[in-house]
Amino acid sequence: MNKKSCVLLVIVVVALAGMAALSQTSGGTLTVALMAEPDGLNMILTPAAASFQIVMYNINEPLLRYTADRKIEPLLATSYEVTDHGKETYYTFHLRSGVVFHNGAPFTARDVKYTFDKLLDPKTASPNASLFSFVKEIDVIDSLTVRFVTQGAGAPLIGYLASAKGTGIIPAGSDMDALRTHPIGTGPFKFSEWVPGDHITLVRNNHYWQPGVPYLDKVICRFIPDQAASLAALRAGDVDLVDRMVGENALQIENDPALKVISGPQNLVQILAMNDSRPPFDNVLVRRAICYAINRDEIIAATDLRAEWGSPVGSQMTPLSPYYVDLVGRYPYDPTKARALLAMAGYPHGFSTTIYLPQPYQFHIRTGQIIADELRQVGIDCKLQILEWGQWLNRVYKQWDYDMTVIATDVSIEPAANFAKGFEQVQKDGSSAYYWQYTNKYLRDLLVRGRDTNNFNERRTIYAMVQTLISDDAVMAWIQVPHQLEGMNVHVMGYHILPLYVLDLGSIYWEGK
Repeated sequence: MNKKSCVLLVIVVVALAGMAALSQTSGGTLTVALMAEPDGLNMILTPAAASFQIVMYNINEPLLRYTADRKIEPLLATSYEVTDHGKETYYTFHLRSGVVFHNGAPFTARDVKYTFDKLLDPKTASPNASLFSFVKEIDVIDSLTVRFVTQGAGAPLIGYLASAKGTGIIPAGSDMDALRTHPIGTGPFKFSEWVPGDHITLVRNNHYWQPGVPYLDKVICRFIPDQAASLAALRAGDVDLVDRMVGENALQIENDPALKVISGPQNLVQILAMNDSRPPFDNVLVRRAICYAINRDEIIAATDLRAEWGSPVGSQMTPLSPYYVDLVGRYPYDPTKARALLAMAGYPHGFSTTIYLPQPYQFHIRTGQIIADELRQVGIDCKLQILEWGQWLNRVYKQWDYDMTVIATDVSIEPAANFAKGFEQVQKDGSSAYYWQYTNKYLRDLLVRGRDTNNFNERRTIYAMVQTLISDDAVMAWIQVPHQLEGMNVHVMGYHILPLYVLDLGSIYWEGK
């Protein structure tokens, strides 16, 4: 007899949600300053966080979602069951009725199947498909019931459906290229216009399934890469909210009675990534030397400006995750040891290299400048090259043509999500297919075990081993979890920080408007 287990989500009571919504003030326009412009709005086709932060939950909705307190709740699905069938597991989702897409089409199980079939189709070549490699098929049971069949336990599926890129449901039959510039979903906001280089406008979805939501009539997302310019715009009232403000600007406005700062831990880990296939970074002793040469405390003091606005980290996870292992002490700041390791690796006089830094992320540029100074102290001569965001994505992320780079990698509460792309993706010859170019077959076997059990304690042990292994191999230098700083008009209410790189607009409202 098959063992069966059932996990039911608490169904959102729409009537109560509607009553709560009516207690908030509706109306008005919110203008938001964003550092980076999306490279497309079809999340099946792009891995960019700048796209994800606008699209996810706002335009396209997944079956489930994460709350600010890191809980998973229903969204387009109201409940689900998990059934163990030995070598396969069935995840059966019951969908919300009465939901319509922005184009007026009714939402059904057929749309869910179409979305994931497109995501997983090799012809689509989605950069976000690899997370779901264990999904064997998606079956339509009836118009409001859909079943995912996974190979083995498929343990990460629930977390992925709430947070992964490309999981927002699109209408069946949608043209993939058309969705790049005109996304269609079921979310609280509809896409209105995109003026390249300037802004994206979203407008209220008057047919949204949750009564009273959203509160805002319109959201204008302006692209202001320069932090001084975004601060000036906030002070002048030209923008109402600056997303992911730098610490210098947060300090300047925190005592302004017309403005406020909201801060909290976020789902990002700042890293110094190394091209592990390119000499001298293919030598683990060199990578370890670099880790010992970096002073995290110095970087946090210079970039975050307050100790509580950044936390040192030594793992591909954040302390927000129950699977996190604190490995900060694995590589304490020790330039003497760094020089000794370089000598053992055959570089007693160091070497020359280049750190590629992404514009407009001034936070990473400043970190790269500090790291370059620290590495010079142990004999590594670092040149700095700043790349526009599109150039960085093409050269570093897609072509793997770089030595080192400073960037933030978005991480997840679901542990498998933190390793699937960077550590499981391989080419035909078995080498890495990800930009830091690290390959370890034993590690890949561990990751398979991690997604093949739903037992929390077993998974925690497995992912502790995973984190320890990649730390010992110094795959990269993990630097810090920078806290998210949001500067805004004092009358902007309802903002909350999610455990993923999303600007959740549906809960925001104007006080008194």
